[in-house]
Amino acid sequence: MHRITPAPAQAECLTAFARLRAGSPADAFEIGEGCNFYPPSPDLGRHLGALLHSLAAQGNLSRYRDPFKGGAKAAFADLTSARLGIPLTAQDVTFLQGGTEAASLTICHLAATGHSLTLPIPNYYGFDHSAGRWGARVAAYYRHDGAVHHNRTLLRNRTALVEVLPNGVTGTFFNRPGDRPDFTLLDLVFQVGAHHEPLALEAAIQSRVRALDLTSSAVIMTASKDLAMPGLRAAAIITRNRALQQHLTADAFDRAPTSAPLTSLLMVLYAALLHAVNGPPENLDKRHHMAQQIVQDHGLPPLPDTATTHRVQAHLDGMARRFRSNSVLLTEADSPLTFADGLAPTAGYSAFPRLRLDEGDFLGWVRRCGANGLRLNPTVLHAGTAAAWTALHPGRNLRVNLSESAARTATGLQRLHAELERSRLY
Repeated sequence: MHRITPAPAQAECLTAFARLRAGSPADAFEIGEGCNFYPPSPDLGRHLGALLHSLAAQGNLSRYRDPFKGGAKAAFADLTSARLGIPLTAQDVTFLQGGTEAASLTICHLAATGHSLTLPIPNYYGFDHSAGRWGARVAAYYRHDGAVHHNRTLLRNRTALVEVLPNGVTGTFFNRPGDRPDFTLLDLVFQVGAHHEPLALEAAIQSRVRALDLTSSAVIMTASKDLAMPGLRAAAIITRNRALQQHLTADAFDRAPTSAPLTSLLMVLYAALLHAVNGPPENLDKRHHMAQQIVQDHGLPPLPDTATTHRVQAHLDGMARRFRSNSVLLTEADSPLTFADGLAPTAGYSAFPRLRLDEGDFLGWVRRCGANGLRLNPTVLHAGTAAAWTALHPGRNLRVNLSESAARTATGLQRLHAELERSRLY
């Protein structure tokens, strides 16, 4: 008789998700879905379409080999090195199919090498899910001010800290917990879309990356959120940790021994845009010319021209203005929401305000809202455990998506008002 290995325990946040969504109609109005709804740049769409046509015409979608012979990794390394001020080579870069895959594979390696994890809260559920899937012990959770909740789990000898900068749910910067980890995984989820000071966001990213020792850390970059293209799964891991690099390479060979050239070119394009638009505006032309030269030197198709890059920058500026205006709308005098100290978003499309009113059984109220056709995304859906949320975030926080149109955001707030009024009638 064969022994059946039991499936790993499901992360608490996923169990909570299923419970809170039960009874909610399929056409319910949702506040706080985790996706960038700002339309992607038409210029980038045309450029990527032309690249796809060219790759197909040249037969480069029909072969397993890398048509650029490592040139895409080298260009990405050079562009990122020039922007962040750290020395990088092609050997430090691995391209993957999205940030979720990058995080999952890194956590798999950390579990195999005996690391316990310290995770931020709130956070993308995938980190908790991957920890459960790969058998990584979550030793602790920490919030924006660095306060820590330790789990009752048998700790391993090595520790790994996950940082998400800015946090993908709150849009804020978190203070790191006090203890120095053996390994750091830094996930750079928003690198454009600053609400007020784009140069300050860039300075914070540069400062944090420069402080890392890449032999004991890894940096994830993904184009999906900033460029509003989650359907194109593209990410890069930057690390000099050879054991992690070998793990990533072996996994890629197991599953798909092909080069995915469009993914590679999208990450090069993303790195070039970050290099060009994340500096002083008066230097954009010069920085774009430098990026174009790097791409040419590595034998890659040219980037969009300077005029197109200016239009893309204007498009990204418009996206940031929408994030900012919706954030302001959330906290107007008649809004049922407010931001706690340290949780007003600074970048990205996500915010995590709290209800001004005490609704008693908060999660029960969320379930009733769902049954009435209004889906909400409260605390417990965003990673962690019930114990960690009680210790670190006992308030009644809801995720709100700042990338929606102003009209849809206003409608969401009106419906939230209506549900609060309804609850006070019972």
